[in-house]
Amino acid sequence: MSTKVLTTRARIVMAESAAARPWVAALSSGLPAWDTRWDQPNPPQPEIDVEDVLALIGYVRPTAVDFVSPDPGGTITTDEGGRYSLATGRSRFLRVRLSIPAGAFPGVQIREVGLFANTQFAAGVPNGRTIMQAGDVVAPGDLFQVVWSRPQFIDAGTSYARNFILRV
Repeated sequence: MSTKVLTTRARIVMAESAAARPWVAALSSGLPAWDTRWDQPNPPQPEIDVEDVLALIGYVRPTAVDFVSPDPGGTITTDEGGRYSLATGRSRFLRVRLSIPAGAFPGVQIREVGLFANTQFAAGVPNGRTIMQAGDVVAPGDLFQVVWSRPQFIDAGTSYARNFILRV
């Protein structure tokens, strides 16, 4: 008999490896059938073996992928109410920040966001481009995290900004 544990240092190494990968977020309209289930005891949730989003709207490159630490007084917040601060070094908590300017995706409802690592971008796509055009993403890569949420309607005057915390 033996006992094993994945150490905190191992998780930091995994987070560090993930942070070095090219990332993209896939915005999806998900399924409208989810809308009535959010107030029920069992809200909709993705399966662990999901590999893609359900109804792609478009791709967005994160504006930040960095290490954070839990902090009750931190200024980095999540939709779930978590609070974090930028870490002074490596940590096992990785923040992926999306900042989408108003007008980028007018007239859509976002119900699902997929965070992909190991993205393959087309040749010549500038590193600073946040909103991906058709053909900019050759392959989204490996779905690292998928988030289902209440529908968020985006119109021409609405921006969209979210912090996603990956707890490795």
